[in-house]
Amino acid sequence: MTLRLLTLHLRSRGASTFLVGVGVITLLAWAAGRWLASRTYFDGPAARVPVVALAPLLAALLLGPTLAGADEDLERSTPLAWRAWRTGHLLVAALVTAMALSLAGLRAPDTYGAHALVRNALGCIGLVAGGAVLLGVRLAWLPAFVYVCAVYAAAPRQNSAVVAAWAWPVQPSTTAASWVTAATIFAVGTAAYVHGGAAPRLAAALVQQVDRELQQSRRGRP
Repeated sequence: MTLRLLTLHLRSRGASTFLVGVGVITLLAWAAGRWLASRTYFDGPAARVPVVALAPLLAALLLGPTLAGADEDLERSTPLAWRAWRTGHLLVAALVTAMALSLAGLRAPDTYGAHALVRNALGCIGLVAGGAVLLGVRLAWLPAFVYVCAVYAAAPRQNSAVVAAWAWPVQPSTTAASWVTAATIFAVGTAAYVHGGAAPRLAAALVQQVDRELQQSRRGRP
């Protein structure tokens, strides 16, 4: 029975699409990182900053749609321990993503390689999980996308602990503050998702809000 439920769960969440997508991103990240590191006019492995910032972001964005089924309200009505299922879903997805992306940076892993890819995967997944709780799965990608792109565009050059904390997606993996921030984001996002699940789909929520307002306006008529 548990195996059947697991199969149905993975199918309803589009797990196969997510896994294929992560595999493709890993291959592209490996190819891009190898090319950047081999160019004589770049800084060797240190030139892989774009890969380290964007590959985990793209993988995390693929995770967003899997954080809720087609009918979240229907799922919540079933007598299942959904907090346990959400915990397992998110942790396994994070593990798969981190392990896959780490393969793309095995060469010089300390210099914008495997370690930074794992850190950024955790941080981006935490942002997407938090986005799902606040905005629903359709817009779960928005906080992670905006934040990582803004940090990458800002390209901070300072090496202070404060900068390392907020600019963690583009920091070397040897910076402790970047790991603390990424781990904290992952923990908070995971806890929020496990506790509350994804927010109702935005369209349904808007329809319900309009319907409530119409009913209230009708009740207020003489």
